[in-house]
Formats: sequence, C-alpha cells, structure tokens
Amino acid sequence: MMGGHHAMSGAAAWLAITTPVTVGSVNLGFGALHMERWETLAGAIVCAGAALLPDADHHNATIARSLPPISNILARIIGKVAGGHRNGTHSILGILFFIFVAWLADSWSMEVSQLGVVYPGAALFAILLISFAVKSVKFMPPLLCWVIALAAGAFVGMNAPLERAWFPLAVTAGVIVHILGDMLTIGGCNLLWPIKIGAPRWFRRIPVIGDCWKANGRVALPILAETGSKAEWILASLMTSYVAIAIILA
Repeated sequence: MMGGHHAMSGAAAWLAITTPVTVGSVNLGFGALHMERWETLAGAIVCAGAALLPDADHHNATIARSLPPISNILARIIGKVAGGHRNGTHSILGILFFIFVAWLADSWSMEVSQLGVVYPGAALFAILLISFAVKSVKFMPPLLCWVIALAAGAFVGMNAPLERAWFPLAVTAGVIVHILGDMLTIGGCNLLWPIKIGAPRWFRRIPVIGDCWKANGRVALPILAETGSKAEWILASLMTSYVAIAIILA
C-alpha cells in the first residue's frame, strides 16, 4: 500500500479500538479504552505514524523522507539489517521488535516539578511517529513536519493519558495494520522471516490461490492487486470516511 493509505489505516484502526461509535444499529467501534477526546485524537495520529514504521526498510518510503537527514540514514541502516524491503520489518519478528521499542520508550518516566510525571521516551518516539503521519500528507514541507512533530510530541510527553497501555497499543496496532495492508497486495509479506518456506511449483500453478503463496516465502491475499491500484484507492476512501465519521460522532 501507499504511505498515505497506510497512515489512514492506522488512524482508522485506533479509532475502531478506542471509539464507541454507533450509527443506527451498526457499531463502528469497540471502545476498548476509556479516553478523552484529545487522547483519542493524539492516539490516532501516533497510530497513523506507527502504520508507516515497517517501511523503515525502504530508503525512498514516506518514513525515510519524513525528517531528513536523520530518517534517510536510519532507513538505509534498517533496510540492510532487515534484509531489504518487506522482509524483517514486515514479519512477526519485526512486530515484536517494534512492540519492545514502544514498551521500552513508554517505561521511561520522570518526576518534574510543576509538571508532575512526564514520559520523555514516549514523547521522543511520538515525535518520530507523528512526523511520519504528517509527512504522509504529500504537500507538507520538512520544516513544518519538524514543528508539528515537536509540538505534538511534547504534548504527548507532558499530558500522557490515564490509560498507560495506550502508547504500546497504538504502535502495535499501527504496525499490524501496515503488514495486513501489504498482504492485501500482490507482493505480500513473509511473516516467518528470516525463515523462508517457498511455495512448490505445483501450488503456484493452481489458478487464483496460486498467487497467495510465493516462491520467496511471502504470503498474500491480493484483493487490492498492485500497490496504488484503484481497489486500494477505494479502500483508502472508505477508511478516510470512517475516520471522519468516528471523529465527528465520538
């Protein structure tokens, strides 16, 4: 999926988890966490940024261009460690790594006079994630990304929601929906990386389902076809509509 669509899927996932929205008899959210409106919106932006994290393995992805030159350097390093695009960062191992980093960042707290308890680790991580989400808006210049990310990250660090599980949960949800989104395209993902179990030739010759398991070990349910297809744009439009409705009716 495209960067902006990944970000929107992250925001939609967070609102679905945290926002109890009902339209008629249809429930559009679970409301699993009890959060104030500003907390829900902050979490949606963080989750949107986290939904771009797996693409840290690609030097030309939205995440790599979010906070130059730092993001460019990190993307090239991560890409080499992860074995290239859609490998390590798009696997179960990658999911566990991002969860660990989020938990580690969120566990760092400090008592500050006049401010009370602040969370500098979550604030710093949030700066990166929010910058990713902002950069997914194509016309946003790098300097403005920095300004918005720094301001929002500081706000998150000093005004942490009472639900302390929110930050790791937002990162986890974002990373998972990113991988699921990529698995809906032809390229797919290898969740078992670095283990590669390739599909035998006879399976790949089966009509329709033969494209779901590939010789390189990746698995896909390619209902969106190629990245950037019309089907993907339709799905992105539906997710955007859901986010708008959830924010208005929350």
